[in-house]
Amino acid sequence: MRPIRVVIPFKLDCAKSRLSTVLSTVERERLALAMLEDVVDAVSGLGTVTILLKSPLPGGGVLEDKISGAGKRSGIEVLDSPKELDEALNLVIEAEERKGWPGDLLIAMADLPLMSPSDIADLVRTPGDVVIAPGRGGGTNIILIRDPRFRVCYYGLSFLKHLRRAEELGLSVGVFESFRCSIDIDEPSDLVEALIHGRGRTPELLRDMGFELSGKRSKSRVGCLRLEGASRKGPARRS
Repeated sequence: MRPIRVVIPFKLDCAKSRLSTVLSTVERERLALAMLEDVVDAVSGLGTVTILLKSPLPGGGVLEDKISGAGKRSGIEVLDSPKELDEALNLVIEAEERKGWPGDLLIAMADLPLMSPSDIADLVRTPGDVVIAPGRGGGTNIILIRDPRFRVCYYGLSFLKHLRRAEELGLSVGVFESFRCSIDIDEPSDLVEALIHGRGRTPELLRDMGFELSGKRSKSRVGCLRLEGASRKGPARRS
């Protein structure tokens, strides 16, 4: 198997604003960092992991310890990039192309806390010049690029955009359909999936924040609620 470099774009400023109805700014930042750490754990077996950072990381977390104390030894590096997502990632692709494409490039979003190393291993075994793990609603959660001519185009229906771009370049595409890779945490209702299916830091943090599943013994759809007296003040809220 060819070497694979992993790139995870990450922005802490205004993290997960659509969760502002159930989480404070500080809590959303903590959740974003927990999800990032879970993603790093899932992909780190592939090789070098580059976190493409738009805002500084706070100290004291497991990820920060890896970066500041043993970044090179653990295969994690941080690149500061104030540019927007597409431009920042395409600059990385172009830089690898100038080096002669020493390895393939896997781009994973930072809010996929359900995926596991076995999911990533299955994705990497999927044939195609470009392999895409679609998200819900037409997004692209993970993309493996094996041909340096390809460029990313996120936002909107990026899954269809990436399919069209590959077709225009005459590249073969593999679509990796995976429940665990399709779940990104953006809305309050997504927290249910993290609590049910998550195995890492993310569900642990949510439980520490007072979230628990609701409706487990009824015929209604399972949701989650936040216990009264948890970090964010106010009565229990359903998500």
